[in-house]
Amino acid sequence: MKISLIDNGLDSLLKGYEHLGKYGELLGESADETKRFSALKDSVLSIQHGIEILVKYILKEKNELLIYSDISKLKAAFKKRRAREIVELFEMEGVHTVTYRESLERLRDICGVEVRERLWKVLLKVEKWRNSITHSAVLLNEDEVSNVIVKLLDDLDELFGPLIGESYLRGQERTDLDRAYRVTKAVYGKLSNDVKAATVECLIRALQKNSIKGTRAPDAILVEDPNIAHSILKEIQEGGLTFGCDFINEHCSGHAIVQDISDDGVVTIYTKDNECGYQFKLSGMMIYIPELNNDVSPLVFMYSDEQAHQGKDPYITESKLYRAQTGLVLDDGSGVLWEKSQYEQSYEDDYLDEPTLPAHKEVLRFLSAGAICFMNIQKLNYNRAAYILKETGDASTIHKIFKDLLEKTTSEL
Repeated sequence: MKISLIDNGLDSLLKGYEHLGKYGELLGESADETKRFSALKDSVLSIQHGIEILVKYILKEKNELLIYSDISKLKAAFKKRRAREIVELFEMEGVHTVTYRESLERLRDICGVEVRERLWKVLLKVEKWRNSITHSAVLLNEDEVSNVIVKLLDDLDELFGPLIGESYLRGQERTDLDRAYRVTKAVYGKLSNDVKAATVECLIRALQKNSIKGTRAPDAILVEDPNIAHSILKEIQEGGLTFGCDFINEHCSGHAIVQDISDDGVVTIYTKDNECGYQFKLSGMMIYIPELNNDVSPLVFMYSDEQAHQGKDPYITESKLYRAQTGLVLDDGSGVLWEKSQYEQSYEDDYLDEPTLPAHKEVLRFLSAGAICFMNIQKLNYNRAAYILKETGDASTIHKIFKDLLEKTTSEL
């Protein structure tokens, strides 16, 4: 079995950081030193190998001869390759590729790739650790090694992203969202769509604020805690972005504002176009996170639990898809009028010079369980995603649908 140079390097780099993640888990569990050393050792060895192979891949792309230590020994190798006796020159006996350090020096000195002095020192330090492990099974400073390797990842993305390009991006596609965003920028530069860039940055902050880890792009995340779901939406909104929304009652708005959440998990979303508030007891939320380098919006699907009506004789609306009551929120903040008679009076007041009721706005309180609302970021594409809402009854169901679809799409690539 053969593996390409680029795939070999990317695989080692990814495995190195998987081992580092395992080390972090062991550290958090206060595991013994032997187990921690094993994970950290595997991390260093894999990362060093990944760096070396990726640098050699870049050198080979520049000029195949750059990866070999003694060019004079390549004559016979070239003859054998022309005769199809070998595929790669290094398959010839006596032909060797350059060392880790020499490959870095050729990248810098021959290819003219700028490597910052700080990064250069770290790259050589990684080689020193690798030699220490290989020859004496020793890592001198556990904290230093782990901290340096964590910080090194960002620098490697910055170095390899532009040099390797899309292959490097694809090789990192199953990493956390914040890193995927950094790698995307390293490969393609700043996202051309400022709204998409701001959306991704707000989403990263929202997930980090709520300790949601392991989110990727593309991905689908399920949030079943109403307060966390509300916090994510507020963080995105406070980043200066505008939500559009489609409710289950077929009202669509181009400017939806996420307001408060009550102690029992009732969320209020206010739509500016019709000056109406929508309340529902949030049971779950699913967010689809699309590819980063396009103009597609994250897709937010929200679902409700059943809740009791307010008032003695409320104004109730029912359909096949939902059950709701309509009330009047007083502009002075003093409360909500929930009685049917008060709601009907509001219509009569429209024809009176002196209205009976205080100034108010309508509020629709969803009482039934099920699909309630789809949201998107305005100025980004979302196609006909809102129609999916009516076909699913809860957040976990739509989450599974999206996860299965993503898995199928990934397996077909």
